[in-house]
Amino acid sequence: MPKRPNLFIVGAPRCGTTSLWSYLKEHPSIFMSAEKELYFFDSDLWIREAWAPTLEQYLANFLTADTQKIIGEATPSYLRSHNAPAGIKAFNPEARIIIMLRNPVDVMHSLHSQGLRYGTEPLSDFDAALQADGKRTGRESLGYREFTDFPNQVHRFFDLFGRENVHIIIFDDLRTDSAAVYRQTLQFLGVDQGVLTEFGVVNANTKLRNMRLQRRLIHPPGMLRHIARALAPLRLRSRIQRSLLNSNLAAQPRAPMDPGLRRRLEAQFEPKVEQLGKLIGRDLSGWCRESNEAGANRAQPRASRKGS
Repeated sequence: MPKRPNLFIVGAPRCGTTSLWSYLKEHPSIFMSAEKELYFFDSDLWIREAWAPTLEQYLANFLTADTQKIIGEATPSYLRSHNAPAGIKAFNPEARIIIMLRNPVDVMHSLHSQGLRYGTEPLSDFDAALQADGKRTGRESLGYREFTDFPNQVHRFFDLFGRENVHIIIFDDLRTDSAAVYRQTLQFLGVDQGVLTEFGVVNANTKLRNMRLQRRLIHPPGMLRHIARALAPLRLRSRIQRSLLNSNLAAQPRAPMDPGLRRRLEAQFEPKVEQLGKLIGRDLSGWCRESNEAGANRAQPRASRKGS
């Protein structure tokens, strides 16, 4: 009988979840699913019911788990989902949760780059994309601001799982001292903290090698779509398409945001940043001053708290 996961990295997207998932996979007492982003508990976000994996299909991701103490997966959309917290709690009441957070302005900027990469965002100008997205509905909306409603998202998991079972990681800490964040995470999970791993850059920002090819991959000719539907199920086709899209990318630092736009967004997010800081016991006010600090992050920890 397959084992059930007891660890869930639930997001947020573009906050280092891929890096942490890859680091934890190397620990002998931790089994992480080979595939990241399993999309099982976020049913309210599914575009089509055909995407929904069955319980048997979901548990198949953990069939090769052996004697590891921790069995986990990482799906960043769980944090935004209203269904995921209760679904995970019903699935495994003893589950431990990891939430990774970042300056919401930078998260939206990174999501915009990702949208351009996969063809879901038609507007290359970030400011224009934010304004347009506020008027989009249904599948056309990318939900930049919904993705970054961190206080309410974190609160849902705190309420259901208890603060002691939710571990918060700030992206800035992971970037500046990955080893310390890794040790703190292992402590939270109750496994050997002396295991070493390599902390390379994972899921770096990218640019398109060939825009025409990317458009073809996103919108293939009708005959090719018909053949693909006949040969492979939807989830497999999606994985193959994502792999091909990724092969057309090259790593490149993201262009800096317009300073005026950053100042406006920082001012808009200041109340939520303050609310989040109080919720997790962390001074995050530096997130609202980055435009005046040339990108330097000044988030300072308060008194140490269990699970933080």
